[in-house]
Amino acid sequence: MVIRTPILIGKSGASVVRVQREDGFQWIEKMGSPSGIETEAAVLEWCTGALPVAKLLKKHAGFLAMSVLPGVNLTEVSAESAAQLIAEALRLVHARPIEACPFLASWDSRVADGERRVRAGLVDESDFDEANLGRSPIDILAELRSLPPLPELLCFTHGDACLPNFLSQDGHLTGIVDLARAGVTHPAQDWALALRSIRDNFGLVGERLLRKHLPEHSADEELLRRFRLLDELF
Repeated sequence: MVIRTPILIGKSGASVVRVQREDGFQWIEKMGSPSGIETEAAVLEWCTGALPVAKLLKKHAGFLAMSVLPGVNLTEVSAESAAQLIAEALRLVHARPIEACPFLASWDSRVADGERRVRAGLVDESDFDEANLGRSPIDILAELRSLPPLPELLCFTHGDACLPNFLSQDGHLTGIVDLARAGVTHPAQDWALALRSIRDNFGLVGERLLRKHLPEHSADEELLRRFRLLDELF
């Protein structure tokens, strides 16, 4: 007998299932767009041995099977632990050498990706942050296109650094998941979404705790806001 348990947390649009065989062996299956699955599989392979990511078991068009990582996601730990662990995770991710990194996430390319989603009608306006409720995706896209170039600081980034995408067990970071949007860009990409996520889950107390770890290069409020604004289109 095989038990299949859907994993419903997350907004990537992919279908994720934990599978357990009768002998106890478990793995994760993820089904989504072929391009997204292909990218995530490639990122997993590139990060293996350097970051605590799942082992790729099998892949084909739109399908990915990978190992189960231990622990619970950071929405299930205390605010103090969540702040400490996501800060640790981001430092680890951002320290990955980028000289040979094939995954790029430049501002212009991400805005272009967002525009394609807007044109295809894939943007959920009801899920906008409170500050952007009532705005249209076209309006947000226009603002994004009007913004000046990013500061010249690049590193490898997770791309969707929300609490559910990081795992912990016994106070230690044990996993980093959902890497389909990973790539080289400014580190504020990750800090912006991490701050929003910890505030959504733990309120201002959680945000204040994480801000204690915020590096100076990503502390500019307009820089953080522009990455949150970009995320509205994804």
